[in-house]
Amino acid sequence: MGFCVKIDLTKYCGASRARNTHLLALEIEKTYRENKSVLLSLGTDGWDIVANGIEDIVKEIADVLGISYEHIIFESADLLTKSNTFLHVKRQNRLLPLALHPCEYKSPDQLGTGLFLGRATNERLYAFWKSCNLTNSLRTCHLQVQNIEEHTSDIAGFICEHNDKWKAIKDLLPYTDIGQEFNFHNYKTVQEKINRFDLDKVWISVYNKIDIEIVCETNITANTFFITEKTFRPLHYGRLFLVIGSPQFEQNLKDLGFDIFDDILDKSYDNLESYMRVDAVFNSLQKYINNPIDYNILKQRLINNQKLLVKVAHEQLL
Repeated sequence: MGFCVKIDLTKYCGASRARNTHLLALEIEKTYRENKSVLLSLGTDGWDIVANGIEDIVKEIADVLGISYEHIIFESADLLTKSNTFLHVKRQNRLLPLALHPCEYKSPDQLGTGLFLGRATNERLYAFWKSCNLTNSLRTCHLQVQNIEEHTSDIAGFICEHNDKWKAIKDLLPYTDIGQEFNFHNYKTVQEKINRFDLDKVWISVYNKIDIEIVCETNITANTFFITEKTFRPLHYGRLFLVIGSPQFEQNLKDLGFDIFDDILDKSYDNLESYMRVDAVFNSLQKYINNPIDYNILKQRLINNQKLLVKVAHEQLL
C-alpha cells in the first residue's frame, strides 16, 4: 500500500483540540476513494493525537465510511508517537535546521532571564505573568488581544481560573523586550527569525544578555516528547535552561545525551505538568538567581551540548 498523497492534519487540529472535523471527513473520503489509502500528517508538529481527540474522531470517520483502520496511517514528529488504533510513524523533525553549523561559544555579557513566547496557551500566559516580577529579563509574548477570539480555546482556562492575573497582563500584550526586531504585525518575518535562530543576528544579541532561559515548549501533554526550536536555541547558544513542557521532557533530553545541568539546577519539576510545573520552574529559577554559577566552570559542558546539537542535526537523529 503506497502513501503518496498526504492530508495536512494541522488544518484540522491543534495541540489541545480538533476543529472542522466535517471537512476532514470529506477529505478522508475523497483521498481514500482515489488512493485506497490515507496518510494523515502533522508535518513537523508533534501533537498528541490521543490527547487532542483527533484519533477518536478519525476512528469515527473511518467507521462511518467503512474504511479499514489498516488503510489509515498517522505521521508526526513526536519522538514518543503512539496510537491506540492506527499505525503511527515518526517523521524527521524539520524544526532543527539541516545545515546547522557550530555556534562559537561565548559566555553571557550579563546575567538575565529569557522568556520568548509565540502562540499563547494557559501555561505560557501564567509564566508571562510570573515573569513580570523578574529583573534583568528579556521577554516576548506575541498574543494580540484584539484578536483574542482566535485563541480563546487555548487560553480560556487561564482567563477563567486566573482572571485577576489576566487583567494584570492583558494591556501589556503583545509585548517585547527585544525592540523592533519582532514586528508582531509581520507574522512571516517573525516566524523566520524564530525558526532560523541560527542565522538571524538578533538572537546573538539576545543570548549575550541572558544566562538562563525559561523554555515554554509546544507540546506539554503527558507521554509525549516533541522538541522544537524553543529548546534548540539555548542548546545552540550554550545557555542554561528550565523547560515548561511535558512530564519527563528533560529526562528524555538527558537520555539523548544532552546535559540538563540537574546537578546545578533543581529539576524536580520534570515530573510535573500544567500550572504546578510553571510554579516549580520559577521556584527553581529563583534559587539559581539567588546563587548564580560562574559560566567559566560550565564552559566545556555547554560546548558539549552545542556539539551534540549539531551532530543531531546532521545525522537526523530527531
